Amino acid sequence: MSETPDNGLTPPGPSTYGPAQPPTPAPPANPYFGAPPRQAPRPSTDGGLGWTAFGLAVVFCFPLLPLVGAVLAIITLARKRFRPRWIAILALLAGLAGTGLQVAVVTSGAFWDGVRDGMNESLEDEAEDARRSGEPTEISSLKLRTGDCFNDPVVLGTLGPGSGGSSTVTLIPCDQKHDLEVYATFRVPGTDFPGKDAFGEHIDKCFGAFRRYVGVSYGDSVLEIFYYSPTKQSWSVLGDRTISCLAAHSKRKLTESVKGSKR
Repeated sequence: MSETPDNGLTPPGPSTYGPAQPPTPAPPANPYFGAPPRQAPRPSTDGGLGWTAFGLAVVFCFPLLPLVGAVLAIITLARKRFRPRWIAILALLAGLAGTGLQVAVVTSGAFWDGVRDGMNESLEDEAEDARRSGEPTEISSLKLRTGDCFNDPVVLGTLGPGSGGSSTVTLIPCDQKHDLEVYATFRVPGTDFPGKDAFGEHIDKCFGAFRRYVGVSYGDSVLEIFYYSPTKQSWSVLGDRTISCLAAHSKRKLTESVKGSKR
């Protein structure tokens, strides 16, 4: 006979499911599997920028590099992300000092004298090499000397005697066809460019030198007189002070030196 009450309820007593069990702890994480733990991102720095600024600031031998270094140092200091900070300050001071030194050197007279001497020496060497080679060679018209024969179609393009010409000419042996020959040179004194009108008295010397070189006066000759004179640029940049007296035939090329030709 069943002991269950007529009302259908289970009488009190022990649970049919047993006592409650504590939760099972999760197994420890395996350090060899899974994603590594996240780390806080490192703050960005300007290490490359700061050290680049310092490196450029101390290179005094190259133009503008100290100035670039000083500008980079200012940017580095403004961003406040470079350590040690004193390196950026030192780069700024060195860059400013180097820039000032370069400006002082460039604006000094000794610097430009050195540049002028170097340019003139290079042009002189090119002219000497051309004379030794015996081949038609372009040289600076400023480095022509007495006895040189050459071509300069710019000069012969002028009407009648006069000055003007190219910055470079073709040096040619005098026994080959050529346009002109240098028969005299005169040096103009002074330090300041006097203007072309002031060269007249020196150019007049070309007429007396013509007779001594060719053997007849200019009035009795079939040749024409031309000349080169300093320009304002060649005077100031290269120290050009030379009047070059030139002889040419007005209608045809020369095939020999005019020296002593009495033509």
